[in-house]
Amino acid sequence: MATCGAGRRRMKVVNVEEFNVVKAGRDLVTSDPFDMQSVATLMEKNESYIFWLQRPQADIQSQVAAVKINGTLYNPNMKLEKAIFRHIRLTKNFCNVEVLPDGTKKLRIPLRLFNEKLRTSNRFEV
Repeated sequence: MATCGAGRRRMKVVNVEEFNVVKAGRDLVTSDPFDMQSVATLMEKNESYIFWLQRPQADIQSQVAAVKINGTLYNPNMKLEKAIFRHIRLTKNFCNVEVLPDGTKKLRIPLRLFNEKLRTSNRFEV
């Protein structure tokens, strides 16, 4: 299994043949090897870098987010996900599913991050 990054901030390479692309994102071209801190800074609050992938015959809840850096798709680590989706706030009527112009449904934020945001918001409820 190929990875990039150092220490706990590793990102796993995604095998593209196992997935269908629900929504394509932008490729980030940077120096190789790239620094995770600079990548997180460049992608902060910018969802246009996210590729949404789904396995064939799987439901919407199994969608995964991926980032393409220098032509390779990676599963973003939690720190990068938090940076990219920092601007999304959970409200009382927040729905984590959105419909694209072609009628395809996709998640608004990755399920792992959604659960983390729910956990955090429940902790601060008074």
